[in-house]
Amino acid sequence: MKKHVIVKIGGYYIYNKELAEKIVDLAEEYKFIPIFVCGGGIFANSVREAYIAHSFSSKTAHYAAIKAMEISALIFSENIVNGVLTDSLDDIFIYSVEGKYPIILPYKIVLRTNILPETWEITGDSVASLIAVLLGVKNVVFVKKVPNLKSYYEDACKFVDKYSCKMVRKYGLRALIVNGDNLVSVASGFASV
Repeated sequence: MKKHVIVKIGGYYIYNKELAEKIVDLAEEYKFIPIFVCGGGIFANSVREAYIAHSFSSKTAHYAAIKAMEISALIFSENIVNGVLTDSLDDIFIYSVEGKYPIILPYKIVLRTNILPETWEITGDSVASLIAVLLGVKNVVFVKKVPNLKSYYEDACKFVDKYSCKMVRKYGLRALIVNGDNLVSVASGFASV
């Protein structure tokens, strides 16, 4: 039986078709099902700029940044053959059985669970960790821009936000960092899940 792996794609990489295809190829080779969570990237940065310029509430900024993650997911979905956008945790496993690759639209999930602090300290890393916890998935691979990382890094807390690190430790997640600029790094990380 294939295991599920949460794959947090940094916002920088949502346009990278070669990287997306490589992850899907690795999923087939190593018999896992990727569940993609995309970072907000430039769209979340735009929310931050608007927040600074116009002083709306931290809560509104938090949820607007999560909406920005959905824009990234929509763009990233063009890179995945058999990718399917979903905002339902229940549908993730159904799509997996059908041979599709779930790409999470996190706004409704985060809003319904209402357990993440509503601050800028929360990034897409925390959202990915939350999805892992809610689904009971133990493996999370964070695809990030980490210069000179040629393999994978096992201590995710060095590279993720503090709340994500707390969830990784509290729930015993196995969280790896791979360098999205280096396909060897990506391959080594996914080979170890």
